[in-house]
Formats: sequence, C-alpha cells, structure tokens
Amino acid sequence: MSVNQPSQSIEPQQSSNTPIDEIFEDYATCPVPEHKTIGGVRIGMINGGLAFAVPGLITGLELGNALGLEQSIYAFLIGGLILSVLGVVTGLVGMHNRLTSCMTMKFVFGTKGANFLSLAFVLSLLGWYGVNINLFSEVSQTLLLQMFNVKAPIWLLEISAGVLITLTTIWGFTLIEKLSSLFVPVLFFLIAYLLYKSLGIETSAGLGLNLSSNSTAEPTSFSLTFGEAVSAVVGSFIVSVVLMPDFTRFARTKTDTVVASFLPFLLLNTFVYIAAAIAGIAVQQSDILQVMLTLGFGIFAFVLLIMSSWVTNVVNLYSAALGFNAINVHWKEWKIIVAAGVLGTVIASFNLLANFTDFLFSLSIIFTPVAAIYAVDFFLLRHQQPYQLKDLPQMPAVNHCAVIAWGVGIATSIMVNQEYFTLTSIEVCDAMLLTMLSYYVLSKAFGFKKCLGK
Repeated sequence: MSVNQPSQSIEPQQSSNTPIDEIFEDYATCPVPEHKTIGGVRIGMINGGLAFAVPGLITGLELGNALGLEQSIYAFLIGGLILSVLGVVTGLVGMHNRLTSCMTMKFVFGTKGANFLSLAFVLSLLGWYGVNINLFSEVSQTLLLQMFNVKAPIWLLEISAGVLITLTTIWGFTLIEKLSSLFVPVLFFLIAYLLYKSLGIETSAGLGLNLSSNSTAEPTSFSLTFGEAVSAVVGSFIVSVVLMPDFTRFARTKTDTVVASFLPFLLLNTFVYIAAAIAGIAVQQSDILQVMLTLGFGIFAFVLLIMSSWVTNVVNLYSAALGFNAINVHWKEWKIIVAAGVLGTVIASFNLLANFTDFLFSLSIIFTPVAAIYAVDFFLLRHQQPYQLKDLPQMPAVNHCAVIAWGVGIATSIMVNQEYFTLTSIEVCDAMLLTMLSYYVLSKAFGFKKCLGK
C-alpha cells in the first residue's frame, strides 16, 4: 500500500544549499520523499535501541524491587501496550504527512504555540542527553578502574562520548537507522545473557525469584502503587511516543507504522525491563552496575554501556536538532546538531543525574496530552487531510482550544497523582482521555476554524 504524497512546497530551497548541506539533508522542515521510505522493522530498531539504555535497565530493576516480579511484569506489559497503541496513533500522523513532530505541531498548536512546545521538547531531550552522558561517564570510570586499574577523568569521558555521538548524528536518519539495526541485535544478545545468568543463580533461600514480593531484593527507598508503576513505564517513553513522527515519516505503509511502534515499546522494552527485574531480584542488588559485575559480566558490561549510550543519545540529539530546526527553518540541521551536541555535553558536566531525572520524568508527564491533542486534530477534526506547508503562513500564532486542552491534561495528571480522583487508576491514561475529550468538545463547541483563529 502506498501513501499519496501531498503536493507541498519544499523548504529550504534546494538551490540555496551548499554541497555539504545537500550531503546532510534530512528533510527536517519539508516532507520526506516517497523514494526515501523504508520498512517498519528498520524504523522500530531506532526506538528499540532506547529500550536497552542503562536508564531502562535501572527502571526495570527498581520497579521489580518495588513491586515484586509478578506485579512488575503486569506493569511492564500494560505500560508497553499503552505506549504501543499511542505510538501507532502518533506514528500514523507522521506517516500520512511525512513531517517531523515539531513541524506537525505548528498546524495543531499554532506557529508560536508550537515553537514553545518544540523548545520544551528540546530542553527535555538535551537534559536526557546530558543525564545519559553523565551516567555513561561515571559507570565507565568505575568499570575502567575495576577491570583495568585505569582512572580516566570524568571530563575526558564526557567529551569523548559527546564528540562520537555528535559526529554520528550529523549524518542523519539513514546512519541512525543503520547503527540501530546493527547494534540492537547485539544488545538483545547481551540482555538475554544477563537473563540467562540471573536464572542460573540460586540463593540460600532457594531460587532468587520471589514472584509476589521484593523480600529477596535489597530494600528499595520508595514504594509504588501498581498504577504509579504503569505510569512510570509509560512516562519513561512518552516523549519518544510524541516524537514518533520524526521516524515514521519514513514509513512506507500503515503496517510499517504499527510494526515500528509495537516492536520497541511492547516487545523489546518489556523484555529488557523483565530481564533487569529478574537480575536485580536474583542477586539481591538495586544498583545496575553491581548487578552486572555480580553476574560476571566484566567486559560485556562495558560493551553494553557503550553501545546503549551511543544509540540512545544519537536518537536524543537527532530529535533535539529537529526541534530546533522547526523553530527556525532557515537553520541548517547539521550545524544545529553540532551546537546541540556541544550544549548537551556541557549540560552533562553539571552532574545533573542526581537532581534532573525527576524533573525530566515530570516533563514526560506534561507532554502526554500533546500526543492526544494532535491525534484528535488529525484523525477526528481534519479527517486525515494532510497538512500543507503552503498553509503555514495563514496559521494563527496560537490554537487556543489546543492550549486549554493541554492545560486540562496537565491538571488531570497532577490531580490523579495527588489522589483527588481517578478514572482508570493510571494517571497518564486519565490525562490522555480527558485531554482528547476536552480538545474535541472545545473544537466542536467554538468551531474548529475559530479555535485556529480563522
């Protein structure tokens, strides 16, 4: 099944590009040509690489210790299913329009409203970029010291990682897709080996896998309800779901879009979370590095760390650059990537890991309503009529109905989290439902064109 390519103008004009700009052209501000589209498995491998990142292992480990294996597996599966369904919806918006998520939001939130959201996404992604480099550097330093008795300076490891990631990212989607397709099978094998080693461990109390409690694991410093655990799983990848159009704009068909969503968010992500939870419970540890060293990973821990950090931060930097490019279409993407890479590496030097993770998770919860709004906008209000770049100059600065619905979604997340009310007992689901209802009702009540300022 082919996708009809809408007739849209191309910005920036190709004639104004220098040879180096043409080499790095990645269609950041214009539709992806039909001949550049690829299959769903290859696209799914990109977000699949994120599933194997160290923060993902930590999430699985902590939820497993907090809930016990049985309840945490249910949370992983339900959270993964929610992410997959949302990813299909947002991904289809990208496939139909062939535009990045930040360009899409200009048609939904208005030109200035979308720029504000794009900047918020960029800050979130650069924050994750800095946190991942910071985590990579600290764990690398520990591994080098324990394995080779070499103490490398943190700043040297951060700069080295930043240069490698930036150079990889400037080559755009094609190289990122190839990098992910190459490394994800290796990362899958390493996590499978982690699971195999964990299942072979027996403690003095018997097999170290207590399905219903966390009594065999090191005590956790926090407690979670089941709904909060599901929200944590959804929240950890909600930014990726909202940004799905960045990748599914390259998808050939609807089926490819479905595969590109379910492969990483349900299959690979759930597998990693379950493996990490089993490993933590089996060795009675809550620190992922100690878990890997206890299981005798040795050099494999180092390989897993390098590969997962590389793939994860390339994707973070790529999406951050697309967001910057959507704010100003005249900037060259490869130059933005270099600047963003430098900025992200500087952020890493602030050692934000201890204080920034909670803030980033909060940003993820704030962004959840965005996916609901542009899904309603495209599928229910516009009836899947492709966005036209030629219409951008006539778009209003702010779509007030979308902004109000976004506020409703944020307020819902806060109130459900504070236990004022709940519909599903899962705050991100409640936020999505009320956001969709609010945006649809407001648009119908005030007239869709009036919401757009027309």
